Amino acid sequence: MLRSQRLSRILEMIQSEGAVTVDSLVDSLGISPATARRDLDVLDSEGQVKRTRGGAEALGDHQLPQIHSSNHDEFGQHKVAIAKLCTMFLQPGYVIGMTGGSTVSEVANAIVDWTRQHSAFSSPNSTPLLTIVTNAIDVAYRLANQANIKIVVLGGQLNQTSFESTGPFGIHMLEQLWFDLAFIGVNGFDENGPGTVDEYEAATNRMMVHRSNKPIVVADSGKFGKRSFSSIGGPSTVRTVVTDSDITEATMDKLKLDGYQIHVARVDQHD
Repeated sequence: MLRSQRLSRILEMIQSEGAVTVDSLVDSLGISPATARRDLDVLDSEGQVKRTRGGAEALGDHQLPQIHSSNHDEFGQHKVAIAKLCTMFLQPGYVIGMTGGSTVSEVANAIVDWTRQHSAFSSPNSTPLLTIVTNAIDVAYRLANQANIKIVVLGGQLNQTSFESTGPFGIHMLEQLWFDLAFIGVNGFDENGPGTVDEYEAATNRMMVHRSNKPIVVADSGKFGKRSFSSIGGPSTVRTVVTDSDITEATMDKLKLDGYQIHVARVDQHD
């Protein structure tokens, strides 16, 4: 089990049971006591649990649940692999747009790991390591405890299914911003390009794409061939796609022929 998946699983256990012990994590997850303690320390440092003697407990009713978890997702490992590959695009000082979706949520987790590796970054004018602009409350929540990340949350009406804010308020904000990168989540990817099931989310995503120097669609291999209600646009709108190694050669060839630039993350099913 990958580290990010393990942390998500521990959070699920704590939220379900109220508390866990190091011994229970060792038994349930097959990890060493030292690994269990380190994982609990990480979750405590991020403000997601309260560390106790011999374990950890939930923070209380005010705690936001894990909206997107890849732990029980058929493509969970694929999304984690995609997220790790996405960190190759990051540079200190970048301003990054992030939509909602389970794959983008995994990108947020990967960004947390990346910021730890770049904790020594300093700027003479106090520029944050990264600035993240998002319309997804779970993405903002996952990054909220990183002191070296500036977070801007877009306004709008909350979609209570996807936990994304959409509408004219957010689009108006986006019109005033510019991004070095944007990570765009999608529900499907067909001959019309990437898309979502909600036209308002598609409009927000489309504006984020237009305001980005390098928009990047993040989509697991299961998304290809699926038609969405509302298209974000074709390769003239967003050319870069990060997917996983289970994508078929035929799909890959068609995407390249259409003008997309494809980056493939290797998935190890035995992780």
